[in-house]
Amino acid sequence: MNKKQSFIPRVPATSWGAMVVLWLVFALNSTVRELFNRTSPIIVGEFGVEADTMGLYGTIMQVAMGLLPILFTTWSDKRGQGWMRKYSLIWVAVGYLVLTFLVGLNFISSGIIVVVVLLTVRNLFAGAGESLECTAIIEWWPKEARGFAAGLHHTGYPWGTLVTGLIISVILAKSNNDWRLPFLIMPAIGIPIWIVYWLFSKKKVFEKYQNKAVDMGLTPTLDSADGSEEVELSKNESNLIRCLKNANVLVATVITIIALVMFLGINFWLNPYLAFVAEYDYGKAAAYSLLYTITGGLGQIVWGRISDFIGRKNSLLFCFGWLAIWVLILPQVKLGLGALIGIQLALGFCVNALFALIYAMVQDSAPKGAIGTAMGLNVTASIVGAFTPAILGGLIAAGGGWSSAGGYQTGVVFMCICMVVGFLLVLLFSHETVGKGRGKDWALVSYKAAGIEDAREKK
Repeated sequence: MNKKQSFIPRVPATSWGAMVVLWLVFALNSTVRELFNRTSPIIVGEFGVEADTMGLYGTIMQVAMGLLPILFTTWSDKRGQGWMRKYSLIWVAVGYLVLTFLVGLNFISSGIIVVVVLLTVRNLFAGAGESLECTAIIEWWPKEARGFAAGLHHTGYPWGTLVTGLIISVILAKSNNDWRLPFLIMPAIGIPIWIVYWLFSKKKVFEKYQNKAVDMGLTPTLDSADGSEEVELSKNESNLIRCLKNANVLVATVITIIALVMFLGINFWLNPYLAFVAEYDYGKAAAYSLLYTITGGLGQIVWGRISDFIGRKNSLLFCFGWLAIWVLILPQVKLGLGALIGIQLALGFCVNALFALIYAMVQDSAPKGAIGTAMGLNVTASIVGAFTPAILGGLIAAGGGWSSAGGYQTGVVFMCICMVVGFLLVLLFSHETVGKGRGKDWALVSYKAAGIEDAREKK
């Protein structure tokens, strides 16, 4: 890290331009995925869906998110990188936008099963879209500010969905709770966003970014501007095999599951705990259970940038340790509004940050020419984490049901144990990728296994 770098990185203007358009692309993807959750009470009322069935539908959709990323990203790496990502991204965008739009057509979405099937297939494309969108932004930013870029871009969720959530609320209020209307409007909003991205992402613009980055003493992620990072592979080797052999990529893939346990766990745990144990009315419980998103987006930016200086591994260790402590304190939100606000803001500061840090570590560690593949492998792991609501639901039921605090307490212990496991995996099986600790830290795996050079051997 250049010592002259400040918290707000000094990078080419084209990097900031890419951030704006790709943030909008990611926020759009995140929003269409959230439409079902935003409109679920109305959908339940129309189709008479029971709570456990609704939860099962949500799990099916979440699992679908992780089924295709590795296939799409491996294909995308071969099709073209950098500015050429748009040629593979456009296909996943068409997939999730068209399928979302179809749900908004009354003659198609007349039954809940049809709705669930369409949205499950939609999530196949949306999951691939997330891995490609998070890869694309990194290719437009220099390596020295990769953590900041990953964190800022990922605020498309939750901040982007928060803004669009307000828009959806207005649409529902003005349309007498016509839940299908947002499914028609949001894909239409996506059309101009994608036109802007398509026009921006050109070879001459990418060359301008790379040349300016070099002039500023920075390191572009890709070596060339032609969208190709060719690497000669042996007969039995592929980008996927190269990624699976990398210890850092593997650890990042596993801790993505653990990070998702915390993220989905809080979303599932907090609202009913406030409603049934703390005895807030349903409206306040729903509103108060989202307070952590305030620091959720901020934490992604702050920790993403801090990691550019002190390293991804050190930052991940702090965040996992922090969350292990604060999740145990989570049941104390029932003590009053002050505790409710303070505990959520403390948790939020690291909950979303885990994903920005993990993505940055993956992108640092990925073999040359295989960043997209490594990201796809990472997002595919989300299939396992998708079962978190089912696990917590079982623990709550075993502890006495919705109105008994015992099951919720067991749930936070489960989440705490997961955070400790995440801490130990990072500590023992990964190596630092940036900062002064690169090539100088300790782990049970070799530097070579993590694709890192031993800085001590150079001396």
